[in-house]
Amino acid sequence: MQLLKPEWVNHDGDKAIFSVDLHPDGSRFATGGQGQDSSGRVVIWNLKPVVYEKCEEDEKVPRLLCQLDQHLGCVNCVRWSHTGRFLASAGDDKVIFIWQQSSYGGGAVFGSNVINVESWRCVTTLRGHNGDILDVAWSPGDVWLASASVDNNVIIWNASKWPEQVRILRGHSGLVKGVTWDPVGRYLASQADDKSLRIWRTIDWSTEEKILEPFSECGGTTTVLRPSWSPDGQYLVSAHAMNNGGPTAQIVERDGWNTDKDFVGHRKPITCVRFNPNILKKTDSKTNKSVQYCCVAIGSRDRSISIWFTSLKRPLVVIHDIFEDSVLDLSWSKCGRCLMAVSKDGTLAFIHFSMNEIGHPLSEDETNNLHIKLYGKSALTSASSVNPTIIENPEILRLREEEKAKAERNKELSQKPTPTTPLRAPINKQIETRTADGKRRITPMFIPPSEGVDSPSKSYEASFSSSQQEKSKIVIEKVDKIVEPNVSVSRNAFNSNSCSQPYKTPIVLPEEFNGMPAGLPARLEKSSVNNTEKQSDIPVSTIPVKRKHDEVQPVVVKRKRGRPALYERSSAASSRAPTPPPPVQPVTPSRPQPPVPPSQPVGPVQILPEACLSKSSRIQIPVDPTNDSPPPLLIIENDYRIGSGVGVGNSVPNLHRISRMQVNDVVWVTYLTSQVSAAAVTSKTVSITCKDKTLHVFSINTGEMIFPPLQLPGRASHLFSEKDIVIVLTTDATLIIWDVGKKKKLLSESVKYLVEGRSGNVKSVMLTKKGTPVVLLTSGEAFTRCPDLESWLLLGESANVRKILQPEFTMLPQCFPNNSSAQPLASLLHQTATYSGSCRVSRPLISDDVRQNITEVFINRMLTSATFLHSAQDFKFWLKRKVQFFIREGMEKKLREIFDDLLGPGHSGRTETNDDHWHPKIMDYEKKTLLEEFLREILLAENSLQLQRLYSEYKEQLDGTIADSI
Repeated sequence: MQLLKPEWVNHDGDKAIFSVDLHPDGSRFATGGQGQDSSGRVVIWNLKPVVYEKCEEDEKVPRLLCQLDQHLGCVNCVRWSHTGRFLASAGDDKVIFIWQQSSYGGGAVFGSNVINVESWRCVTTLRGHNGDILDVAWSPGDVWLASASVDNNVIIWNASKWPEQVRILRGHSGLVKGVTWDPVGRYLASQADDKSLRIWRTIDWSTEEKILEPFSECGGTTTVLRPSWSPDGQYLVSAHAMNNGGPTAQIVERDGWNTDKDFVGHRKPITCVRFNPNILKKTDSKTNKSVQYCCVAIGSRDRSISIWFTSLKRPLVVIHDIFEDSVLDLSWSKCGRCLMAVSKDGTLAFIHFSMNEIGHPLSEDETNNLHIKLYGKSALTSASSVNPTIIENPEILRLREEEKAKAERNKELSQKPTPTTPLRAPINKQIETRTADGKRRITPMFIPPSEGVDSPSKSYEASFSSSQQEKSKIVIEKVDKIVEPNVSVSRNAFNSNSCSQPYKTPIVLPEEFNGMPAGLPARLEKSSVNNTEKQSDIPVSTIPVKRKHDEVQPVVVKRKRGRPALYERSSAASSRAPTPPPPVQPVTPSRPQPPVPPSQPVGPVQILPEACLSKSSRIQIPVDPTNDSPPPLLIIENDYRIGSGVGVGNSVPNLHRISRMQVNDVVWVTYLTSQVSAAAVTSKTVSITCKDKTLHVFSINTGEMIFPPLQLPGRASHLFSEKDIVIVLTTDATLIIWDVGKKKKLLSESVKYLVEGRSGNVKSVMLTKKGTPVVLLTSGEAFTRCPDLESWLLLGESANVRKILQPEFTMLPQCFPNNSSAQPLASLLHQTATYSGSCRVSRPLISDDVRQNITEVFINRMLTSATFLHSAQDFKFWLKRKVQFFIREGMEKKLREIFDDLLGPGHSGRTETNDDHWHPKIMDYEKKTLLEEFLREILLAENSLQLQRLYSEYKEQLDGTIADSI
């Protein structure tokens, strides 16, 4: 045995070297570590000057072949591919460079005196980790490349399709510091700071075994943890382990993953383990029989290296104090006679063995035959296919071809321009009216583009060109009524007709009635909504003090500057009335309360903002959708003018008008003496709340009161009505529900505890299909009341929790207003906040394992919420999302639990006890129909090949049960 320490192998003298690897052809070796200015450096060296003294003394023989300084952080690992064609380097800059030798010559390294004899170029850069990469390993046959990082993940890269990621292995809860492959490519082992060693199956990338016991006493004191697999595949040797308080290298047997043996003797934790790549053999001098064994080198923080044979109980040799710092990496030559070791002190040691000392290696054919005998495959069979997982099920292949053809057809259809359908509107009629000051008002007419017109400019030229002037055929219809400018308001998207809050989905009035294009009412409506929001932000006094025109919006009417309108001049006298005293603000109990006038009693504490309507509002009355006539409107006019007001003075009462209008005909009219704050309309009734804390319910057909005004415990904040149900939420957070048809109160309860302590207020109040109330908060939570539990249940999630979830499994289905009753949960979540993963939000840096668990909990909560809401469509959607989630994460065990319940009795996964409680339906859906649909999700998944046996197993049983039922 020879031990050498060439001093010329270094990184700028004293920079640390973290990794070393010998080329398979034995001509060169690579080192990785620190470079200048804390950057990373990869150096490719000539091996001949290390092995042969003559070559070292010969100046014509180059020592340094190439220096690569492209890494921005320290290089932690360098590994040659098994063919020697590529070199992989990874470091603290979170990237992996794949290097390949170039045919061009070398040259001077920029900023140094180093001359590169060879030229190596980066063929690809692999990005995917969120932290420092500590170790990489090539699989047998160079099919995959595994990388381990401090982000607790292991990424499998497709070596034939850079930079494709085959799988991200999530399971470790600590820094992953080492990876190694089984010599036949069936398993991958990873070791991390979470005191565990995981064995992953390459067929489905799931965990085969998690070994914890030998590492329970270990601490995270080592920079790297590099395990290694024996060349015969029988043993896996880990790095840092403990046995009775002493550091060891744990031996894990492949048969049963037993851990009853270990290598002992080192005084400090083991950092790296590296097996000789060959299966060795010797002739026993006593028995004269050939003995096969494996050889392993172990490096430790105690600056020593030990070399062991699996056929001996004691080490072959132990080299103490070979370095001044920890041993960080080891590498054997392909012939098995040369061993290299590097240290954090920046030096390299070279150990050369004779054939008698190390043994004779088995030939490549003998090794492959042994692997086939033991495991049914070898490294050659793994290398023969880029993807060792073959398609066993022809249905997967057929479905993939169908999906590919479908995608091509959709692409062709998307490239064809779709002709736009012109908007329909009256083009031969205009309505002329007059305002109160005598001015003419002509309703604007929308003229749609003619057929075949491609752009708005062409439409303009075709319609109004001076060379094609024709006599206008438009009929002007005069209406002998005084009109006021009106602003449309929107309705609730959840079939709510409450006007107390703005909504996202505006109701556009038909052009036959207002003569405006489809987009114009929406813009006017948006303006009105913004004004309402501004008013709701103004704090409202808890002492009721009457103020005139508090919520009156400015009338949008153009007139000459300095000339007030006629009705404004007539009401000038009333505006000079003495101003009432300012309201007394509420005070905290700790301070002395100012005296309150006895004529103004202190009102209840206001928690929610008061509902507010503009001076003039329109609400569309729901009618039969098959009716082609324009829908009727409910017109609400606060502070309605009675006559001209001339000479009346202050005797004009404040009246507020409510009327129903069909096109231009007034069906009925009624007046109220208190200002209207909110209104809700159904096909039977009109519900109105006023500032004087009253609720009025009228018949929509006749305008007659169904019963006298109801006195509310406080001013209304939200109003909702559907069929015969009326819901009012007051400003002091009291929720009251009436059944108008039965003239009965169903619920009166304070929901103050739902609002207090949360970031947002109440957004809306609504009713589900089953008649249960729902309170929706602006922060994202939604509460529904369970009659049996007599409690409120939380359905949604806050925005902070949604940032942690995996966004691709929290996206909601499409939900339209006319289908909101069938999908109440989806409708609620659509209104609380966006659950779509496409929105750009800053997500906190947490482990993928935690994010995965929280996402599973979220999906389970959605399933529970859909069950309590009795929503079959919502339940099916989230159950499908759960199956998709388990498929993508490769959770075969949890998939089997779902599939077993859906499949029912008659298969091996169930017992007779379970069969007694099994039902063929779940939430109005046939379980076997759902199973057939969910099995198709396996075929559509990217990792369908890893789950194809699971698909075949349940597909055969499902087809068998269907055939038996027939």
